[in-house]
Amino acid sequence: MNEQELKDEVQFFDDNFDEIGVSIYAMLKNESNPVKLDIEGEALVGLKTLFFDSVRKTVIDNEELSILNLSTSDERVDAVYLYDVDIPDELACVNNVITTDDLPLMNISDTSLLDVQALLIEIGNNESQMVLYKTMASINIYGRANFFLKKSETRLTQIDDEFLRVSPNFQLMKVNDNLFVLDLKSLEKNFGFHEVIKREATVGLTAIEEMLLVENTEVLHELIDDVKYARKFTKVAKSSPVIRANIPNQNIINFCKAFPRLVGKIRFNQGEDKILLDTKVSKDLFIKVLMDDFLTSELTKFHYESVAKDGVEENDGEEES
Repeated sequence: MNEQELKDEVQFFDDNFDEIGVSIYAMLKNESNPVKLDIEGEALVGLKTLFFDSVRKTVIDNEELSILNLSTSDERVDAVYLYDVDIPDELACVNNVITTDDLPLMNISDTSLLDVQALLIEIGNNESQMVLYKTMASINIYGRANFFLKKSETRLTQIDDEFLRVSPNFQLMKVNDNLFVLDLKSLEKNFGFHEVIKREATVGLTAIEEMLLVENTEVLHELIDDVKYARKFTKVAKSSPVIRANIPNQNIINFCKAFPRLVGKIRFNQGEDKILLDTKVSKDLFIKVLMDDFLTSELTKFHYESVAKDGVEENDGEEES
C-alpha cells in the first residue's frame, strides 16, 4: 500500500464521520482478550472526535507521509510502517475487536482502572473499520491513593474515585486489512515483537552464509539478540539489492577496497577472497554494503551514504508530453 491509497482509505471515515460508530475496549493485565468499556454517549462521541482528529493529522493532512514496509524500515523520521511480518499473539486483540461482536463488558465495580494496559478504539461501520491501539502509561491512570481536586461551581471538590487521562496519541493503526505502526520504539519494546523479528532475521543470516563471502559468520549470529541488529538482518533478508542482483563476491570485495568510507575499515582474510568481520564498525558497514547504502553521484562523482533510497522509474528515454 502506498501513501495515497492509505489516505483514500482513511478519507472514507472522514467523509462519513457522523454516520460511523465508535467502541472503546481495554486490555487488562494478565488477560489476553479485550473487554468493552461502557462509556456514556457524549463522552464516546468526544473520544471519537479526539482520536480521529489525530488520525486526520497523521495521515490525511500529512504532506510528508511516508509508508515503509516494517521488514525493510530505515531510519527515516516520522515514517508509518506497514506491518508485513508475522503478527505476535500479543496483537491478536486488534483483530478480535473487529471479528467478535459479543466481547464482555468490563466490570467497573470489580476491576481497577490501574489494570488497564491499553485501549483499543474501533471506528467504522459494516463497510469499513479502523482500530487504533493505544498503550496506557501508569502516569495516565489515577488511583484512590492520590488526592485530586476539581472545580465545582464556586469551590474545589475532591475526586474520590479512579480516573483516566486519555490523550490522542496511539502506537498502532489497523485500517481494514492492513496494520500500521506509528511508534517503532514502542513496538520493539512490547508485543513479543523481538521474537518475531529474530525469526525473520535468521533468514537474513542464512542468506549471508550462503554467499560464502564472510570468513567468520559466527560473529553475526551473536548480534541477533539485539533487536536493532535483528531488524537490520530482516531488512537484508527481505530487500538486499546486492543479494537480489546476485552481485559476485569479488565485485563486493573490490568495492569495499575502493569506496572511501570503507577503505581500511573492512578487512579480509589472508587470501583476500573473503571478508573478515573483526570489529563492530566492520559489521555495521558490511550490513550497509549489502543494503547498497554507499552511493556515487553520476553527476558530481561525489560519494554518499544513504539509507533512504526511492527507486526511479525508467521511461525508455521517452519524454513526457
